[in-house]
Amino acid sequence: MKLKYFAVPLLLAAALATGCQESAKYEPVVYMTDAQSNAAMSVTIDELPASTALSVTASEQVSHDLEITLELRPDLVESYNLKYGKNYLPLPEGTYEFLNDKVSIAAGFTTSSMAELTVTTMDGFAEGATYCMPVSIRSVSGSMAVLEPSRTVYIVFKTPVISKAIMIGSGNKYKIPGFLDNADLVFPQVTLETRVYVTNFSNGCDNSSIMGIEGECSVRFGDVKIDKNVVQICHESYQPAATDRPCDANKWYHVAAVWTGSSWDIYIDGQYAAGAPTQGESMNLGKNDGYGFGLGALSQWQSSRPLMGYLAECRVWTRALSQSEIANNMNYVDPTSEGLLAYWRMNEWTPNPDGGGNIVPDLTGHGYDAHGGSSNPTMMDTRWM
Repeated sequence: MKLKYFAVPLLLAAALATGCQESAKYEPVVYMTDAQSNAAMSVTIDELPASTALSVTASEQVSHDLEITLELRPDLVESYNLKYGKNYLPLPEGTYEFLNDKVSIAAGFTTSSMAELTVTTMDGFAEGATYCMPVSIRSVSGSMAVLEPSRTVYIVFKTPVISKAIMIGSGNKYKIPGFLDNADLVFPQVTLETRVYVTNFSNGCDNSSIMGIEGECSVRFGDVKIDKNVVQICHESYQPAATDRPCDANKWYHVAAVWTGSSWDIYIDGQYAAGAPTQGESMNLGKNDGYGFGLGALSQWQSSRPLMGYLAECRVWTRALSQSEIANNMNYVDPTSEGLLAYWRMNEWTPNPDGGGNIVPDLTGHGYDAHGGSSNPTMMDTRWM
C-alpha cells in the first residue's frame, strides 16, 4: 500500500515560536519522506531479497538541483528502543545492501530520486527477533536546512515465526507434574501467557480452560456470569473479565495474565483489556486442588473444562511483564530469558515413556514438562508476524 505524504504546516513553528511577531521568516527544509507520517516504517520479509525504497522531500520546489547524502545509523537503534519501548536489533552486518546513498532533487521539484535498502540474506537472524536500520540525512548541498525531527526514518524488518500448535480438546488435556505440591513455586509476581485458537466455545461446561490452576491463577474463557468467548482470569475473589474484548472462534489471540502484587490484569494481543486491584498477596503455582497447573484444562470439575482448540507459546514467568514486553514478544522468547520459569512452545511432542499420552518439553531446562493425554495429538501449522 502506498502512503500519501503531505506538507506539514508546522514547518513554520520554529519561526513562530520566537514570539508574537507581525512577520516571520520562512526557511525551506528537507526531510526523510516517510518520517513525516511516522518515525518508523515496516517491511515484512516474506522472501528474499526484501527491499524498501526511500526518498527525501523538500518543503517547497527547489530552485536548483540539490544533492543529499544519506547514511545508515545502526547506533541509533538503542535510543529508539528506549524511547518507544521496543526491543529491536540492528540488522546483522553482511545481511543487507544500501544502494544510491546519494539522492538528488531536481530544480522545480520537491521529491528526490530513490535510495534502496535491501535485505539479501537472513543468515545470522535470530528466531522471533525484529530488526531495525535507521537511515538519516547526513548532508545537503547548498544552504537548505534539515527538519531535525524527520532527519531519520527507522526501517523495521519483521520476519514471520513459523511453528506449530497442539490441539487440546477432551482427549489431550495437559498437566505439569513438576509444579504439583512444589513449595518453591510461591511468588509475589507472576505472568502467564499463551497463544490460543478456539474452534468451539461450547464445550458443555461453564467455561473453557486456557492455562493455570482453578481458583488460584486460572486463565479461561467464559463463566456462569459472562459470555463463553470472554477472557477471564481468577485468583480467589479477584476475577476481572475482558467483557469489552470478546474473542472469535477460529482466530488466533495472544492472552497474558499479569499478577503484579497490586493488580491482576488481562492483556489481549499485547493491549491492556481489563484488570482488578489486589492487596499484595502471593501466587502459589504449586497448589494442589485435585488437578494442579494445566494447559487447556485446569479443573477437577466438569471433565477439567477442556479448551476446544489449540495452544502455542505457553509461558510462565516469575515476574510481572510490562505491556511493551508482552507486545514485543508474543511470537517467541529466548528460553533463557530472566524470570522465565517454564516455556512450552507446543510445537513438538514425544511419546510418554511411562505408557500412553505425550510429553511437551519445557524449553527452559527447568524440567517442568507438560504431560498430555493423546498418544498422537493433532497439530496445526502456524505463522505469526
